[in-house]
Amino acid sequence: MLIHGEKTVPGAAVLIQLKEKIVYTYREMPAGGRVDITTSDPAALAAVHDFLKYQITEHQTGDAKTVSRRASGN
Repeated sequence: MLIHGEKTVPGAAVLIQLKEKIVYTYREMPAGGRVDITTSDPAALAAVHDFLKYQITEHQTGDAKTVSRRASGN
């Protein structure tokens, strides 16, 4: 709330509700790191997308807001 001026950002409430169905995996990369977020739950997946799209817009990262699905391990 203090950072975004909002009570919750899109997707956050569902991410909290379905936290047992979401796996976050950190991977070392040559230029830093990467966090893979995986789930087989459709509602959790939609919440992850909503949350990340909001962050891209809010923080003006320049990243694409289109969803690209990759197979596990890529």
